Amino acid sequence: MQRGWKQWSIYFRLSIGAFLILFQLLPVRVSATGFIEQDALQKQIDQALPGSFLTIPEGMYTGPIRIAKPITLVAQGSVIISNPSPDPKDEPVVVISSDHVTLQGIAISDKRVNSAEASLVLKGSHNVIEQVHIETMGTGIQLREATNNTLHNISVTGKVKEQSIYGGAVHDHASHGASSANKVAASAQNVPARKGNGIDLFQSHQNRIVANKITNVFDGIYLENSNGNQIVQNKVETSRYGYHFMGTAKTLLQENTGSENVTGAMLMETTQATVLNNQFFKQKNNPSAQGILLYAVTDSQIKSNFIEGNRVGLYLENSTGIDIRDNRLKLNFIGMQVKASSANTFTENLFISNVIQAQAQDSTTDSFRGNYWDNLQTLDTNGDGRSELPYEMNPFYLALTDAVPPYQLFFQAPGFVFLENLFSSGTNAVIRDESPLVAISMNAKDQASGTPWATGILGLLLLAGSTTIMYKGGKRQ
Repeated sequence: MQRGWKQWSIYFRLSIGAFLILFQLLPVRVSATGFIEQDALQKQIDQALPGSFLTIPEGMYTGPIRIAKPITLVAQGSVIISNPSPDPKDEPVVVISSDHVTLQGIAISDKRVNSAEASLVLKGSHNVIEQVHIETMGTGIQLREATNNTLHNISVTGKVKEQSIYGGAVHDHASHGASSANKVAASAQNVPARKGNGIDLFQSHQNRIVANKITNVFDGIYLENSNGNQIVQNKVETSRYGYHFMGTAKTLLQENTGSENVTGAMLMETTQATVLNNQFFKQKNNPSAQGILLYAVTDSQIKSNFIEGNRVGLYLENSTGIDIRDNRLKLNFIGMQVKASSANTFTENLFISNVIQAQAQDSTTDSFRGNYWDNLQTLDTNGDGRSELPYEMNPFYLALTDAVPPYQLFFQAPGFVFLENLFSSGTNAVIRDESPLVAISMNAKDQASGTPWATGILGLLLLAGSTTIMYKGGKRQ
C-alpha cells in the first residue's frame, strides 16, 4: 500500500512539472481566427526590462505592436504580425519609438489601404532592423527624425496591383517637390488603393540601408531632407523611381541595382551625393524613363556605374559641379542627355551601341574630354590614344523633341538628319568632346562589348514601344 502511494505521488509530481513546463512554453492564447491574441506579445514586451532579450514563439500575431524601450526581439521560427483590416485609420503594425532596439526575423502583413503611416514606423536612433519581410498595401517602412539606424536584409513587396506608374507621355521633373511626409491619406472607400514607398526617410540622418529588396511600390527608397545616409547593395524593381532623393546632402548610393522601373535613380535638389558602382538596366517602359536622372543637383560624383538598356541612360538638367566619370552606357535608346547645365565634367565614360549616343542643349560650359564613343571615326596622329577629330553632340534633336515630343518618331530619318546638319552648320551650337578616346582597354571592352545588329534591334524595339505608348495616349485623349 505504501509503495503504491509513493508511485502515485511520483507520477503526480511529474505531471505537475510537465504541465508547468508546457505552460511556460505556451505563454499566449490562440483566438478562434488562428491568430495569437495581440495582448500576449504586447504584454511580454511591456513586462520586459530594458536591455532584455526576448524570443517570439512561432505563430501569427495581430498588431499593433509598440516597442518603447531598448530590447532585442528575435523570431523563433515563422512569426507573422498582421493587421488584417483595410481601414487606413488603424495604427501601424509595428511602431518603434525607442533607441537601441533590435528586431529580427519577423514577417509583417499589412492590409490597410491608403494609410499615411507605414507598416513599420521607426522614430528612434541606433536601432537594428534585419531579416524582416513585409507585404503591404501601402508604405513598408518609415523613418521619422531617426538617426544612426541600420536596415539590413529586408524585403518589401507592394501588394497593390499595377495602375499608372508608367502612364503619361510628358514628364515635368520640376513637379516632384511635394513632400511625401505631408500627403494626406484618402478614404479607402472612395479612392482606389495607391502604392506607397518601400523605405521612406524624412528628416532622418546617418542611417545605413543595406542589402534590401523592394518590389512593386511607388518609390523604392525615398529620402527627403535627410543627410549623410548610406544606401548600399539594395535592389529595387518594377516601381516608379528605384532610388529617389529630395533635398538631401552627402548621400552615398553604392552597389545598388535598379531594373524595370520608370527611373532607376532620381536625384533632385541634392548636393554632395556619391553615386558609385551601381547597375541600372531596363528602365524603358515609359517615354520619360531614365537610368539616372539628375535635376538641380550640385557638387556630386557619378562614377563607375553600369547603365544598360534604358530609354535614356543618363539625364542631367539644371545641374552644376557634377563629376561624371568612368560610367558605361550601353544599348540605351539615348545614351545621355544634358540640358541647361553648367560646370560639369564628363570624362572616361564609355558610350557603347546606343541608338543615339548623346545630346546636349544649353550646356556650353560643361567639359567633355576623353570619353569613348564607339561610332566615332577617330584619327590619332601622335599616338597618345586621343583622337584629333572631336565628337559632336548636336542640340537640334533634343530641342525639337522637347518642344514637340511626337517628333521622336522621326529620329534618324533622312530629312531629320538633313535639318540637324543644316541647323548646326556654321554655328557654335554644337557641344564637343575635343579629345575622345580612340580605344578602350581589353577588360572594359569585354564588359561593354556590343554589336551593330544589337543596336539596330534595340532601336527598333524602343521605337515600336514609343509609338505604341504615344498612340494609346492620343487615343485616350
